[in-house]
Amino acid sequence: GGAYPDPVVKLAWDYGPKTPEGKVRKVDTHAIAKEINGYFLEDKEVKGKLFKKGTLVPSFAYLQDDGSTSSGNWLYCQSYTGKGNMMARRSKKDPTGLGLYPEWSWCWPVNRRIIYNRASVDEYGRPRNPKRPVIYWNGKKWIGDVPDGGWPPLVNKAKTKLPFIMKPSGVARIFGQGRTDGPFPEHYEPLESPIQENPMSSVRINPAAKLFYGVTDDAKEAPKKGEGLAVDIFATSNPAYPHVATTYRLTEHWQTGVLTRHLPWQLEMQPQIFVEMSHELAKEKGINPGDKVIISSIRGKVWAIAIVTTRFKPFKIMDKTVHEVGLPWCFGWQYPEDGSGGDSANLLTPTIGDANTMIPETKAFMVNVEKA
Repeated sequence: GGAYPDPVVKLAWDYGPKTPEGKVRKVDTHAIAKEINGYFLEDKEVKGKLFKKGTLVPSFAYLQDDGSTSSGNWLYCQSYTGKGNMMARRSKKDPTGLGLYPEWSWCWPVNRRIIYNRASVDEYGRPRNPKRPVIYWNGKKWIGDVPDGGWPPLVNKAKTKLPFIMKPSGVARIFGQGRTDGPFPEHYEPLESPIQENPMSSVRINPAAKLFYGVTDDAKEAPKKGEGLAVDIFATSNPAYPHVATTYRLTEHWQTGVLTRHLPWQLEMQPQIFVEMSHELAKEKGINPGDKVIISSIRGKVWAIAIVTTRFKPFKIMDKTVHEVGLPWCFGWQYPEDGSGGDSANLLTPTIGDANTMIPETKAFMVNVEKA
């Protein structure tokens, strides 16, 4: 059903050699990449050039609205052309000296390395920083990075456009429209923080953030004060929870992992919850790589396998040394059924909602770490 079911019910998946039964034996990733780029579906003349049916579309500017072309994603149009797989290029040439490497792989759209790059020049097309010219106008065309729009410099008012072409105004914004806590950017500490005061201003946390429960460090007193369940309270600058924690996804598991943990090869690559920590914190706690440790917040606790790594380093906040640890949140709940995967790191995280999106603060909260 639906207004236009054909793209779903008539979906083709013939990217690779098939078995006698019609099933794809091995997926041809190059065929998929070409499909994403897009083809001419019939002979077509565009911009004075004739393209034969089956030709890969050279750029999204050649995509048509009459059904004569296809593209799985217009932003990726030009990623795989008649010249080959642009994404597989590995040239180390850097003609600008700015680290753009235009022939190393490919960037969407049209291999542009810096979006809105015409904002880096003045009204005559001269680089605002002559020592680091991303692009410049030579009198006839733009030189350097692929220009974000080929119009001439702004001095040609009748023939040009402002550089921020994806904005209705054509110019950048200091802030986004409609922000609850706008209009200007401000630094706030997370609800749970290793410091009691905001070093930038007199307001520590975002006053527009949504608090679902009262703020207290006393788990026993919280229910008496009508501040919700004890597991839903917060601890700021509390010596019982001295370390900053953050959570993240894993490449091997999709979101919570409820789907991918049922796939043996992906579960084998990432079988259970772990906690990353610095060598300095591991030494302080007497923790070795592979040890089972307990990570606890004022809301709950989980066990995890220690990964001691240089990815995490202690840092200074207002002359105070602070350690950080990191955990994935893609384990727990159902599978593996023997519990070997461990629990979700979300058992530790606070319920505060971001002022604009209501996204909880899972990227910064306070925990303790101890060897199990």
